[in-house]
Amino acid sequence: MSRLLRLSGSWSLSLGLVFGLVFVSQAIAEPTRSPIPAHVTQIEGYPFPGKIAELPRRQRTDYSEAGMGFSVRYEIPGETWADIFIYDPGEDLTSAEPHQAAADQREIALGDIRTAVSTGSYQEAKVIAKAETAPYALAHLTITQKGKTRDSYVFITVSKKNFVKIRYTTTAPDADQMAAKFAMEYARLLSR
Repeated sequence: MSRLLRLSGSWSLSLGLVFGLVFVSQAIAEPTRSPIPAHVTQIEGYPFPGKIAELPRRQRTDYSEAGMGFSVRYEIPGETWADIFIYDPGEDLTSAEPHQAAADQREIALGDIRTAVSTGSYQEAKVIAKAETAPYALAHLTITQKGKTRDSYVFITVSKKNFVKIRYTTTAPDADQMAAKFAMEYARLLSR
């Protein structure tokens, strides 16, 4: 009888280890969100002040997938938010033409938005305009999610051998001016 208990005990332990590893690996794949202490103004060499264009800084998200980097959210809940992503998808940006590299990344971001529509995360996304205006490759879209349509902007540039992508989304009537102000204030911070 004690041998049977030992066998069943080791079997339970083995199953526990297998399922534990499965759950741990799933947890590792999830992004990690964390608050940013008020005194912090730089993260990994990039500027992240307490406010940009009247939007207060909220949280940092670290992405576990290689090359995905991290993001910092600025937000007035329910109204306007901006996520600034710093990432390195493995390209040698020192030899690339930075404006073309940013334009290529903008097209990838627009592809990701199309995927979000096809998977049901968004009901609809329409590209209103695309441009290359120093220092950004940018796009303006309207996105419908949960029955609400918002203006959304993608700004991408290259800084310190990484891509910097701003995704700015708002319901405000002066969306173009607000998004441009946020992007230009961050560009000034990057150039210091």
